[in-house]
Amino acid sequence: MNALPLLSSFLLILLAELPDKTLYTVLLLATRNRPWPVLLGAWAAFLAHGFIAAGLASIVGALPTWLLRFGTAGLFITFGLRLLFQRNAIRESADPLAADRVLTTSFWLVFAAEWGDATQIGTAALVARFPEHRWQVLSGATLGLWVGALLAVALGRAAGRWLPEVAMRRVAGAVFCAFAMFTALHGY
Repeated sequence: MNALPLLSSFLLILLAELPDKTLYTVLLLATRNRPWPVLLGAWAAFLAHGFIAAGLASIVGALPTWLLRFGTAGLFITFGLRLLFQRNAIRESADPLAADRVLTTSFWLVFAAEWGDATQIGTAALVARFPEHRWQVLSGATLGLWVGALLAVALGRAAGRWLPEVAMRRVAGAVFCAFAMFTALHGY
């Protein structure tokens, strides 16, 4: 077995994702929500994008750029404004429906943020580079993204314990609104 496609895709994708807006999104979600739904939602979205990238290795970006750009910006601005103007406190809940909502929110925010992202394009490029090892590339890239999400959740949980809830909610809302404006103006 040739481990080069697995290891190179793991390292390249992890390093590319660490400074990315998607992990900041995961980190912010983890500050005030239960960690497992946030992590599982992010992991599911990353896995879905891995399959999309592997399947579209030669035609990544088939959707119009404007649709991806403004769809992602719309999702970010909606979530950001909700955080900025929400009056009631965000509390962790033992309610399983609350966990489902967090998982779903995490999935869709990560899924939207990853469209046309450097790591999705990078995964597709690596699949094109190693076509006979596409499953190793997919596995390595997905593991890289999952490790990044795990780090973001751990940092978010630690920050969420020390920072006041209202301040954290306002900062998170402002960051999501900034992501929306950046995405609308510059793409990803």
